[in-house]
Amino acid sequence: MADVQFDLSFDGTLAPDADPSAVRRQLGALFKLDEPGIARLFTGKSVFVRRAVDVATAAKFERVFAQAGAVLIITPCEDSSDREAAPDRASAPSAPMSSEPSGLALAPQDGFLENPGPVKMPDLDTSYLSLVSSPDWSLEDCEPAVAPAPAADLSHLSLAAIDPTPDLRDHTD
Repeated sequence: MADVQFDLSFDGTLAPDADPSAVRRQLGALFKLDEPGIARLFTGKSVFVRRAVDVATAAKFERVFAQAGAVLIITPCEDSSDREAAPDRASAPSAPMSSEPSGLALAPQDGFLENPGPVKMPDLDTSYLSLVSSPDWSLEDCEPAVAPAPAADLSHLSLAAIDPTPDLRDHTD
C-alpha cells in the first residue's frame, strides 16, 4: 500500500467557524495567487490542487488547508496505468468532482498554479546615454566629487575676560 496515491482538490468549502476573507488571503499566499486566481478557487467547482501525491503529502496539504479554515477533498487516484494512458481525463464518475475547470491546470510540485503573464516592454533606445563623456574613463571617474567642508566665519566673535564670581562658601550670615 506504499504506492497508494491521492488527488487533492478544493471546491471552496470552508470550515464552519472560518472567516472567508482570511481563508481567501491565506490560500492566496499559500499558492502565490493574484485576485483572479483566488476567485477561481472559490467558484464552487472543484479545482485540482495536486494530483497523484503520496499519503504524507496529502496529510500535509490537509493540515495546511485546515489551518487556513478550508476543507480539502482527498480522493484515491485511478490506477497508474490508466492515468498514464489518459493523463488529461477527468476523475471517475464516483469521485466528488466531475471535471477540471478550464483555465486551471495542475502546477508542478513547489510550483505556481498560474503561469505569469507576458510582460510587454516597449523597445527603448538607450544608445545615446553614457556615464562619462570621454571614451577613456575608469571607475574612479564615476565617484561623486567630495565637496570641501565650508570654513566657519568666526569674525563676529570675540574673547572677553571672565568676571570673577563670588564664592558662595565665603558668605557667612
